[in-house]
Amino acid sequence: MKSLNVVNTRRLDWFETEEIILIERAILSKTKCFRNRTMDKTFVEGNFCLEKDTTDTLKETVKRIKNLCVGHPAKKREYIQQGIIPSLLKLIDRNDSELTWQICGTIGILANNNVTGAEQVVSASGLSTLLSLLSSNDERLVKQASQCILSALKSAESPVKIFLENVQLLESVCSLLCYPQAPTSVRECTSVILTSCLEKADFDQVMDWSRISNFCFEKIKSYNLSDPRTLTPYLTILKSLTMRNREIGKQFIEHNLVELLVEIMRGVDMAMKTLACRVYTNLMNFSLLSEDQASKDTAVIIMPLLNRMLSNTDKNIRLEGCKMLTQVVAIGEIYQKQAFDCNLVHCLIDLGRCISISDIEAACILLQAVAAVCSLVEECRHLVIESRLFSLVVNSLDTSYPDLRIAGLSALRSLSRSVRNLRASLAEAVLMEPLLRSLSDENKQVQIQALSTICNLVLYFSPLKNSFLESNGLTTLLNLCYSNDKSLKYYAVWALKNLLFLSGSKMKKRIIEEIGMDYIFCLIEKGEDYSFQEQGMNLLRNLTCTFSIECEKETILDFIDEHCYRLVLCIQDSLQSPCMEVVLQALYVVCNFVVGSERHKQAICNSKVPILLLDFLTNPNYLIRIAAIWCIINLIWKETNDINDVANLADCRRARIASFMEMGYEEMLEKLLVDSNVEVRGRAETALQLLRDRTMSESADENDYEQMSRGILL
Repeated sequence: MKSLNVVNTRRLDWFETEEIILIERAILSKTKCFRNRTMDKTFVEGNFCLEKDTTDTLKETVKRIKNLCVGHPAKKREYIQQGIIPSLLKLIDRNDSELTWQICGTIGILANNNVTGAEQVVSASGLSTLLSLLSSNDERLVKQASQCILSALKSAESPVKIFLENVQLLESVCSLLCYPQAPTSVRECTSVILTSCLEKADFDQVMDWSRISNFCFEKIKSYNLSDPRTLTPYLTILKSLTMRNREIGKQFIEHNLVELLVEIMRGVDMAMKTLACRVYTNLMNFSLLSEDQASKDTAVIIMPLLNRMLSNTDKNIRLEGCKMLTQVVAIGEIYQKQAFDCNLVHCLIDLGRCISISDIEAACILLQAVAAVCSLVEECRHLVIESRLFSLVVNSLDTSYPDLRIAGLSALRSLSRSVRNLRASLAEAVLMEPLLRSLSDENKQVQIQALSTICNLVLYFSPLKNSFLESNGLTTLLNLCYSNDKSLKYYAVWALKNLLFLSGSKMKKRIIEEIGMDYIFCLIEKGEDYSFQEQGMNLLRNLTCTFSIECEKETILDFIDEHCYRLVLCIQDSLQSPCMEVVLQALYVVCNFVVGSERHKQAICNSKVPILLLDFLTNPNYLIRIAAIWCIINLIWKETNDINDVANLADCRRARIASFMEMGYEEMLEKLLVDSNVEVRGRAETALQLLRDRTMSESADENDYEQMSRGILL
């Protein structure tokens, strides 16, 4: 065998082109950085060519490179910069499994924790070359190639992109998984690849996953539980498939595999129990399990499992428990109450003591769990607010990491759903300044989470609401109402609606003067979609509500009078919307608009609204029927506080009642006395009494009418 430091010797026949030289410039380069004493003697000046009898030396060279790179990131970077990885990939030869085994090991070392190296491996040609090795009969080589692929995918920035752009490559992975004689290493490798792909929503449409799911179902049914770890690749894939695909979830149940999941969750293998729990939770998300069964299994099996995970000394296991808890409690309030009863909130608080704000990933996972478990249960919120964990929530708002700010704001949004006394406790944390900064954040998701939180904080009177107004928050909010971004505009309008909820005339007038009634009317008349029209009607609903501020009623009524004609037309059009949510809000506006003013009653009755109300009495939605009846009650109620044309009030009311009787309101209301909804029956009876006894309301309490303001927590 000739020495490696040979210059200008004959090249081998099997090189594909003149440009490919053994390990190319990385092995023999004239670059000065390869001529220092720290490098192996293999590196010399001059061109290098390989004779056929030098392959053993090549194996040693590749092995030596691998050993040099282990624990030496600087050397690894030098080799990668010289383009050694593409050259090594070209030297792969299935006929020489020992050389190929060494090359795979070396590439795995080079790509591990190095983005540049990993990106070179996950190129289309690189992955194709390595994947082709997985069908080899040499199990040792297959395992090494699998580890090499996984190492590269783990370190690459967007490993799934190559599969998205090359469906044939993805099909080859599926074929390898389904290959009957595939060894365990191939199953594990391909399952990781497919799971990574399935985490991207785009992949739902890329290919038909039924072949993969059916294969996994069959493999799971054919295995016994003596070694449940053999099920790992198949459950891993089904975990991802059932996360978004309801049909595959249904097939899981049709194959009678739910009992298997429960049996695994009752087992001793923590990894398998976690995996089975994830699949089970996916089925719960799609309501594929009976509520009684899901609630029982969650309380008896899943919650105690999460308690053990969150109490584990291993931080990674605790964080995995956080992820699972987030998924489980997001399904409904009952599971958040179970989490509280199982002391999982205390476990989160304990975990918060060993996670600092500098540990970005861990802090995000913990805050997401806090957001999920506190969204609906007051007791959970109280525990978090009174603990040191709350400081992590507050501190996350001022970090430079968008994901952490989003997680913190999400947690704060859930905590701000508390009753007023807890929201007063939030004020002590001086939250408004970072919240207002978040409204102007460069990251859109941060802005949306901040708006959602402010929606909750300004809903009722509280120190935080005052702080928001005093900190010029209203100006920022109004500016966002004009945002070109649909989501930001939507949540800004929502926050404005909550700010108007139960507000006095001074606040209402200020908001309307700054934003303009034209803005609200345009939301309703020209809204991007029905959701904006609904929000516009909600704004009018809260604006026209005066029952909480009786002493200021005239001020608000006079202000509304300036826009009365357009307002009535807007109501009339909205009542004819095909969207029932818009119709319902328009009915609530009518309820509020006609209270306290004969002028407003006449304006409504002179429009098409009375005819439309008659039709709504037979609407299949009971909420529509109730709101329509309230409109009728308020329209025929006698007003005693309208000083204009006092002598004509009784005549106007009698004329309205006569008109309603002539239109057939009495007959329609009689039919509602046997309605399936008890509230509909009760309101219908009241309306009939008012129609038939025209003097009844003259001596009744003038506040017996109904007004409907609306504020909704997010």
